[in-house]
Amino acid sequence: MSAGRLRSICLLAALVCSAATAAGGGTRHSVAADTGLSTWEAEAEGVHLRLTQISPEQARAFMLGRGMDRQSVEEFAHACVFMTVVRNESDAPIEHDLTGWHYLAQDGTARPMLTKYDWLTRWQPRNFSAPLKLAFEWSQFPVSQTFSPGDWNQGMTTFALPAGSRFDVLYRWRQNGKLHEGKLQHVQCPASFD
Repeated sequence: MSAGRLRSICLLAALVCSAATAAGGGTRHSVAADTGLSTWEAEAEGVHLRLTQISPEQARAFMLGRGMDRQSVEEFAHACVFMTVVRNESDAPIEHDLTGWHYLAQDGTARPMLTKYDWLTRWQPRNFSAPLKLAFEWSQFPVSQTFSPGDWNQGMTTFALPAGSRFDVLYRWRQNGKLHEGKLQHVQCPASFD
């Protein structure tokens, strides 16, 4: 193959990759070579969001390791679980509230995320011990928080979707009294919850 033809193929590949990123609204997708788990990232107005799949095995191990009962563990592991990271890379504080975030399922309906309060309300009749409740709460992404410039946080988030489902996340925050929104597109739940 000639050097000119090779350059043309490389240029075409770069254009296709660039178009795929643009079509995703700036969403970047990567797959970890060691685990096969996917990560999606997007940035809007200096606010960066990253979601990384948590396998059902990882979710089970984490919750069992904190002493959660098997029924609750399975309910959690059969939700679509992600490690979520938010960074404020802007020059002013932001305020986020997960109750204002939504995800768009494949059928086009907007649904609220499951927060740690949703889970604790569901599990309330099970009378979890105080240490177990605290461990669960601290593992979840905060429902509301203020991020100064440069601040970041991480925790688990969950979506009530079947294995393998694709969806978009609409994330919102307030900055200088104004509501802002970003979109993370083409996110996918782990292929199996078994």
